[in-house]
Amino acid sequence: MTVLSRPVGGFLELLFPSLCVTCEQPVEPGHHLCDACGFSLSPANLGNWVAQVTTGAGLDGVWSAFWFDDRLQRAIHALKYEGRTGMAVDLMRYACAESPAAQLQQAYDVLIPVPLHRTKLRERGYNQSLLLAHALGEAWELPVDPKAVRRRQWTVSQTGLTAGERIGNMAGSFECRLSAEGTRALLIDDVVTTGATASACAQVLKGAGYSHVGVFSIATPPTER
Repeated sequence: MTVLSRPVGGFLELLFPSLCVTCEQPVEPGHHLCDACGFSLSPANLGNWVAQVTTGAGLDGVWSAFWFDDRLQRAIHALKYEGRTGMAVDLMRYACAESPAAQLQQAYDVLIPVPLHRTKLRERGYNQSLLLAHALGEAWELPVDPKAVRRRQWTVSQTGLTAGERIGNMAGSFECRLSAEGTRALLIDDVVTTGATASACAQVLKGAGYSHVGVFSIATPPTER
């Protein structure tokens, strides 16, 4: 497996001291999780849980590395909302150690990050799923296609919505820009809960000719099993 390199951090990253976001112990510059915290995250050990996902239309596989607990909530919040873009490499390094990396690496041709709407992308400045996809793509030596799926309409946050509301919220939200007959695509996201977002992406990819679509996430909430 390729060793993940550190991305060039943004200005906000320079403002933060080199401390682990969960235990606040010193870490090497550019890192945001220490090994003690990273390697003690709770493995989901679910394998392919597509049969258990609430909304799985279009999905052939669903994999999650960890249970979404307080430590991962803190880490993912830092990645998404505090400008700590280097957290993507940290999280994916520990995720690769827990996931069936070799199997998934050989099973897919391209990694596709779940897209943000342009309004949210402009507000945040980056798409955390794209950062995670690039980190995984470097480790697995797979290409990343950030333009395959476009989020064409703004949607409210899925947090707090029921499974049915999540499906309705995602309906018609995505479009696939290019046909790719026979291509096997692995969607990348930070958290998969009911699967509604990944399912909506998978359905438009299948409509464009992708033969196999899965999703890999850093975490999933244990309450959803």
